[in-house]
Amino acid sequence: MHKFETHDGKKITVETDPVNDEIISLLTNTIPRLSYDEILDGELEKRLNNTSIRSVKISSGDDVKTLIFSLAMFNAISKAPGT
Repeated sequence: MHKFETHDGKKITVETDPVNDEIISLLTNTIPRLSYDEILDGELEKRLNNTSIRSVKISSGDDVKTLIFSLAMFNAISKAPGT
């Protein structure tokens, strides 16, 4: 597994088959140009020919940050002004 950062700042780990220097170089150049949602939609697989992606995992710290941000936004939007 190798760690990368997406265009939208999410830290992910990617496990591919096969693993070689060419694939790692391609991932290093491609992933920073894609958002996490684009990767989940299959854009990364389209760009990697003859390579299967076994797993893409977001780091647990980014999951927690996203959850806290979403909760804060929900609380800010759902409350009436002045309460």
